[in-house]
Amino acid sequence: MRHYSKEQIQRLRFRHRGYFLLLVNKLLFLLLLPFAVQYPFFLSALLISLAVVLMGFVVRYSRIKRQIRSIYVLGFLAIALEVIWHLALFFLPAFGHWLTLPHVLVWTVFFFVNVLWMIRSLIREPFVTVAVVMGAAQGYLLIGIAGGVLLTAALELHPSAFDLSVLTQGDHASLTGGGALAVERYAPVLMAASFNLLTTVGSGVMNSADVTSQVIVTVITVSGQLYVAILIALILGRFHTR
Repeated sequence: MRHYSKEQIQRLRFRHRGYFLLLVNKLLFLLLLPFAVQYPFFLSALLISLAVVLMGFVVRYSRIKRQIRSIYVLGFLAIALEVIWHLALFFLPAFGHWLTLPHVLVWTVFFFVNVLWMIRSLIREPFVTVAVVMGAAQGYLLIGIAGGVLLTAALELHPSAFDLSVLTQGDHASLTGGGALAVERYAPVLMAASFNLLTTVGSGVMNSADVTSQVIVTVITVSGQLYVAILIALILGRFHTR
């Protein structure tokens, strides 16, 4: 039986505590999305808090040493762009509109890198405990959030991927203020739509006649199923080893 040093045990405890905090954070993220519809800046606060917990507990105390620096760079860059973007929309609307696409793409890359990193981290956990199961659950929810950011990027790059009459509830005038304002207003709706796609329920905001829309729907849905399959293989493999 392998023996662990006090430092390794302490790092494991902090990492497992991070799994629990991330699960709570993401459940609150999902439950508070209706509130974010009324106050768009609240969604930014949720994203920033998620990134801080992810980098402060799980990444910091991970057993994987490689790619930590790149995750930190992406995380701090995403947080900085989020704050600058909102300030620019208020004080310099033209610059805020220009910054919309880079800021959304950075968040997209950050979350998808973390999904892949989370899978590798869970595979290397020495024990399958309740905390690790919580880590697996929050990883599944992380795919939903990453999918929501992907949908937000698609709204900026390819609006025809969505059924705008459903997305805007018939208020097409809300899209005339520019892509930045549309992203800020409808990001919570797209986040909720991503979780619907992840659970294979489907979402009415997607334009089923658009190829890009079909590809995005497939990516989100299949990613969730593959994640579950990988975790099942992980848990069964651990019991088989024992």
